[in-house]
Amino acid sequence: MEDPKRSTYIGSPDNPRTAALVSYITFIGWLLAYFLLYPSRRDAFTAFHLRQSLLIHILSFLLNVLFSFTLPVQAMWPVAGVLGLILFIFWILGFWDAINGRERLLPVIGSLAQSWFRGI
Repeated sequence: MEDPKRSTYIGSPDNPRTAALVSYITFIGWLLAYFLLYPSRRDAFTAFHLRQSLLIHILSFLLNVLFSFTLPVQAMWPVAGVLGLILFIFWILGFWDAINGRERLLPVIGSLAQSWFRGI
């Protein structure tokens, strides 16, 4: 049997990689992937990336809130910058794995995302 991740082009709603990729592109993209693309074709690959990208979006939101409240405290800028860079690297790794059709846990947060959001 042919692999569904390879049988249709990326961008097709029938390809599980489409929902996985869209979920990494902003939180609105995650909502679109979950509510519009995922229900028609539920599979483990898409669910895996939905969980990881959701945790990345939540951490990004929390980092933005932290940075907003610590803006006057210039000593916190490097900490927020390093955390933002680490989060950006996690985003790139997850997005790259979704493009290539791989299910690879992100360092540190991947296993947390899979256990916290296992209902997805």
